[in-house]
Amino acid sequence: MAIKNGTPNPLNYFNLRRVEYSPPHFKYFTINKFNPSQIRIINDWIMENLNSRYYIGQGIMLDNTNTIVYNTRIGFESEKEITFFTIACPHIHTR
Repeated sequence: MAIKNGTPNPLNYFNLRRVEYSPPHFKYFTINKFNPSQIRIINDWIMENLNSRYYIGQGIMLDNTNTIVYNTRIGFESEKEITFFTIACPHIHTR
């Protein structure tokens, strides 16, 4: 259960929630810009509101002109959590 609900998560205790690599079985969401300060804010939001393992890191992709651009890649082990993240996280929505 999420930290905001008051129940400890064993993955948090053993520091196993955020993985350092990009597992192939995770479901991914991409933000077009890479910004380290935004990663810290999103990481804090995920730790407070979600439960399962996740990945946040820098990714690369090609844009329309075939140049390499850096983006932020966020992945979750649970499909339910990526759905909740894309709907509820206020830090990924553009105004």
